[in-house]
Amino acid sequence: MQVRRVAAVASLALLAAGAYAPATAAAKKKPVTKSYDMQLLPVPDPPSGTPSCARAELEGLSMHTETLKTTGAGTLSVKVNGFNGDWDITVYGPDGLEGVGDGTSTPNTSPTPGEDTYTQKFKKATSLEIRICNFGGTPSAHGQYTFTYK
Repeated sequence: MQVRRVAAVASLALLAAGAYAPATAAAKKKPVTKSYDMQLLPVPDPPSGTPSCARAELEGLSMHTETLKTTGAGTLSVKVNGFNGDWDITVYGPDGLEGVGDGTSTPNTSPTPGEDTYTQKFKKATSLEIRICNFGGTPSAHGQYTFTYK
């Protein structure tokens, strides 16, 4: 009789622990995604070299900036498309320049004309400025970014 009672209590404890475990497992964070359209004029006096989106005074005129604060490690993917000419991506972190898009050169050498992309892994939480500028292209483009947590 005592063995049955112990077996029943042990079974209930095991069942409760199994139900509790998934609830306490760390839930994977959802990716952060944003998509937006831009209307920007070409940079009036293009600088030589990179990064082309370095001049904060062009914000709203030739450059659009998105701020992203992450809460952990992950991968950032940025894309600008839907244009003719040369639009560029430049990403800044707390310590300065993180990198530039694959088409951020003149002439634009992106693998896909009318598109510039940027991808980078980050090992920890960080604050980023994602800058997209119309270096010398048509006035409208579409931008998007996704930060996928590790």
